[in-house]
Amino acid sequence: MNGGARQGASPSGVVTFLFTDVEGSTQRWEADANAMRAALAAHDDVLRAAIEAHGGFMFKHTGDGVCAAFASPRSAVDAAVAAQRVLELPVRMGIATGEAELRGVDYFGAVLNRAARVMAAGHGGQVLLAESTAVLLSGVELLDLGPRRLRDLPIPVGAFQVRALGLRADFPPLRALDSSPGNLRPQLTSLIGRESEVAGVQAALRTHRLVTLIGVGGVGKTRLALEVATSLVDEFPDGVWFFELAAVADPAAVPDAVAAVLGITQQPGKTVSESVAAALEGRVRLLVLDNCEHVRDAAADLVEAILARSATVRIVATSREGLGVADEQLWLVPSLDVGPGIDSAAVNLFVDRARSVASRFSLGNADEAAAVVEICRRLDGIPLAIELAASRMASMTPIEVRDRLDQRFRLLVGSRRGPHHHHTLRHAVQWSYDLLDDAEKTLLSRCSVFTGGFDLQAAHAVAGSGDDLATLDLLDALVRKSLLVADRSSGRTRFSMLETIRQFAGDQLVASDESDEARATHARYFAGREVDILAVWDSPRQREAYTWFDVELANLRAAFRWAADHSDLDTAATIAVYAALLGGWVNQYEPIAWAEELIAPAQASHHQRLAQLYMMAAQCHTTGRIKDFLRYVEAGRAAIDSGRYDPVAPEFESTIGLGYVVTGQPQRWVEMCRNVIARTPGSHTVIAVLEAGAPVVVTQPGGPPARRRLSCCGRRPPAAWPSPARG
Repeated sequence: MNGGARQGASPSGVVTFLFTDVEGSTQRWEADANAMRAALAAHDDVLRAAIEAHGGFMFKHTGDGVCAAFASPRSAVDAAVAAQRVLELPVRMGIATGEAELRGVDYFGAVLNRAARVMAAGHGGQVLLAESTAVLLSGVELLDLGPRRLRDLPIPVGAFQVRALGLRADFPPLRALDSSPGNLRPQLTSLIGRESEVAGVQAALRTHRLVTLIGVGGVGKTRLALEVATSLVDEFPDGVWFFELAAVADPAAVPDAVAAVLGITQQPGKTVSESVAAALEGRVRLLVLDNCEHVRDAAADLVEAILARSATVRIVATSREGLGVADEQLWLVPSLDVGPGIDSAAVNLFVDRARSVASRFSLGNADEAAAVVEICRRLDGIPLAIELAASRMASMTPIEVRDRLDQRFRLLVGSRRGPHHHHTLRHAVQWSYDLLDDAEKTLLSRCSVFTGGFDLQAAHAVAGSGDDLATLDLLDALVRKSLLVADRSSGRTRFSMLETIRQFAGDQLVASDESDEARATHARYFAGREVDILAVWDSPRQREAYTWFDVELANLRAAFRWAADHSDLDTAATIAVYAALLGGWVNQYEPIAWAEELIAPAQASHHQRLAQLYMMAAQCHTTGRIKDFLRYVEAGRAAIDSGRYDPVAPEFESTIGLGYVVTGQPQRWVEMCRNVIARTPGSHTVIAVLEAGAPVVVTQPGGPPARRRLSCCGRRPPAAWPSPARG
């Protein structure tokens, strides 16, 4: 038993219970704790006196209320009426009668649950009875409120309101499950993979009056908002209300749209926004404003007006970007988890939606299971895209869908019965794109040429802007509008797009006839990084050059491919040479093939980098291609000796010569080192050290001789080694 309860004669058997609670006590405590403490002490005195005067037994305190037991139903009602006439706080009361078990000074039994639920359905100043008590009374005026479904009770409970002189007669509808105010409708599909988000948004709403769910189109902001709202129905006695703003084309019509749903009319001398705010004052309501991005300023103005008038209203908004209102908590809705296996949330969603159109769909086939995982990954875990792909299971296999994802905007088309901006994947992305200004559209489209992300410097170059701060402002706007992702984990901001956004933006770039120019600029930018990156490599910060190479490999690949395919030999050769140099030291040999690819056109045009291309290609001995190594290294030495081409750094030329050791010809390497020393000025300390290690030959068991990656003292190349481009 909680402290403060009185112990007297305790009835047993069939007992009538009175439960009470102070309505809105939390807000009162928050507003003025001292005043609430004094008011609650007076409240306790009134209830104790009324209960004792009518032969009741107050056996428990529950927060700001009490629980009392009576042997007589009429005594319980009379005690409640007497207390309500005196109480100053808004107290709701519930009474129910039934068998209960007395254990010590506490009671147990189903009747207590009914009394508690009847009380919770009422309002401050109201006395409610369950039918089990009402049928035992005579001489008491009762208002039959009908059977009501109450939380946690399996069958409806007949509810009655006590009417007596001195008691308020009119109250809002009961807080019953079947009569809850609001306009939420049951959701027809399950919410998958969002358990932590639901709990997080619930917690955020308890500390912030406005929570705005932001994220890329199709990520499930609306569905998450509805799930959160449904889970909180019991906490908002004045209802949970949903407002679909996507169809509101005129921002000035936003207040009217909200007022129409709530049934609020404009008051004389007030704007519609002021009228809505005034009507909501003091209401404990949750408002869900969906799709605010295209009417962002108007929605923000209305939200500010509402929150300024009411401390009890909470708002959930969904938008591609925040509303910019005070006390707003932004909540980024992420894509669904896509793991390597079939247990991820994204795959679970695909399977669930696929079975709605193909009841026998399963992942029993390993190839099809792998295809579903790849579909979810390539669709970035975006729920809308996954659901649209799953809907194709009525007439396609997962493998067929996977193989057509390069045409995703034509493939992923859904029902025409949903919101217009979700009819297709293209509609979802187009909705966001159309809200951008021209400068934002241009930058987003041009940045689609990047693969694997980009930084401010790269974006600035591709944008062709003369003002890097202006580019930064545009990038910031695109991040805020959920079209770019900013990753700051490395200590430097790196931007990226979801693949779906990148494909859409790339389509816009092609449509603008600027694609070739943007891709050429992208390729030239990465060719232009050669001097800076090799300067870092040729310094104590050498590791940073390898990190940069690893991060930018996808962009280097795309830049090389574009330049090579468009016969820009200068750009392609530059990228191939320095990428092969860096890659060789971190076991990334792909750029060696780039150098090999360019040898023929470089020979035909006597390109200045021909000697460097030969020597980069000669690194193929690291993959066991000994014959190709010998061909490339001999041609490279001849090109160097001719003096017609850009030089190769002496130390690097000698390092490439280590391949001779793998062939079992260390003496040829020694000769090569001596020729380099004779041909070029300088101390050549490093070459001399390398020459001293020439007899080393490493063989792999059961295989041909293999190069051991030796350099000075068996370590990485010293920072003092010059780059091949600089000689």
